[in-house]
Amino acid sequence: MALLRDYYRPETLTDAVALLRRTDANLLPLAGGSRLIGELETRSRTDVDGVIDLAGLNLDKIGVADGVLHLGATTTLSDIMAHPVAGTLADGLLRRTAQAEGPVNLRNAATLGGLVAGAEPDSELYAALLALAAQVLLSDGDTDTTIPLAHLTAGDVAGKLITGMTIPIANQTSGHARVARTPSDRPIVAAVAVTGDGVERVAVCGVAPRPVLSTQTFDPATDFKGSAEYRLAMAEVVTRRALEEAKGG
Repeated sequence: MALLRDYYRPETLTDAVALLRRTDANLLPLAGGSRLIGELETRSRTDVDGVIDLAGLNLDKIGVADGVLHLGATTTLSDIMAHPVAGTLADGLLRRTAQAEGPVNLRNAATLGGLVAGAEPDSELYAALLALAAQVLLSDGDTDTTIPLAHLTAGDVAGKLITGMTIPIANQTSGHARVARTPSDRPIVAAVAVTGDGVERVAVCGVAPRPVLSTQTFDPATDFKGSAEYRLAMAEVVTRRALEEAKGG
């Protein structure tokens, strides 16, 4: 495992952001560590000088207020699955797609903020958050900013800390379809659809550098799982199946 020079455990958002913005060291946020620790252990990342432990910032809360679901950035995937509102929203969409992210030991460690920051192209939970019109909460230490997940870029997060997400609670149904080498594998392509309350929204993963809404640009890569052409063809198939399921087909 790569040796880390620095370890910090700030007690305020202001202190955490100040550490993130240091120019004399590359310090990364640490919550569950499910991805970062693996990268350090395999030495696939050697540019990290230290970590900023977020455990002291109380960002692990889930709440409901004024028809909106609030999810803290250090909430684990298992916590989301078990919550009576988060786990049942839109036919249990978050619970089902969180389960697809990996085995239980990973879900017990992986956090919502880490998932959003990582933006892995085959993340079905990220796609579900897109389909549910999730908004990302960012802090620069002094002010808070809210950005739709669908519009979030790396530049938006630079020098800021992801503190949580909000999702409107609505009477909606959902559908989920995927193509994978085996049922337990990460998907080659997957689609998540949400319908109801005048909304029909589909998000797709496996067709761009990060999951995207079906109305956004697809730019699939060719890799050992499938060609770009195959991914585009399968995107049409899983989108249709997800919509049919969401509509009760």
